[in-house]
Amino acid sequence: MLAVDFANIVTPLAWPVTSLLIAALFYRPVCAVLERLAETVTFKTIKVKVLGVEAELTPEYARTVLHELLDDITATSNQLTPEEVALFDSILVAAGKKSVAELIPGFERESPEHAQLRNLRDQKLVLPKEKRSWKATSHPVVTPYGHLVASLRTTNAERARSFKQNGA
Repeated sequence: MLAVDFANIVTPLAWPVTSLLIAALFYRPVCAVLERLAETVTFKTIKVKVLGVEAELTPEYARTVLHELLDDITATSNQLTPEEVALFDSILVAAGKKSVAELIPGFERESPEHAQLRNLRDQKLVLPKEKRSWKATSHPVVTPYGHLVASLRTTNAERARSFKQNGA
């Protein structure tokens, strides 16, 4: 291998390798500085902008609002029957790819299963993708709020309870 060939191979790798080495060398000191900043920084107010309206919240008021939201999410999931939870989980897994007839074989309007779908929609957890009434051909999808409820229910419920107990 000639020096020119070696240079042609090494030249494009010089900056990425140098960057990785610098990142590896300074990773721990940078993390330590960021952790120290996180420990010492406190918030006097939190600014929130919703629908063009901006508000400043104190940490205590923000915590109260967060607790109320968590209570609302908990109340939503606690009002569901086991059958509705199972249907919600099926809709979550299907991700809008299955119709009501595929999720609920023999589906008919005004049946108990139809009432379950209506309750899930009333709780703002699911919607028909077609934005119409529930039919056998409708494709149920989970709303963003439904995804939040599912996430809290399956992975973060214990953390949310702990935060609520320790934060108040």
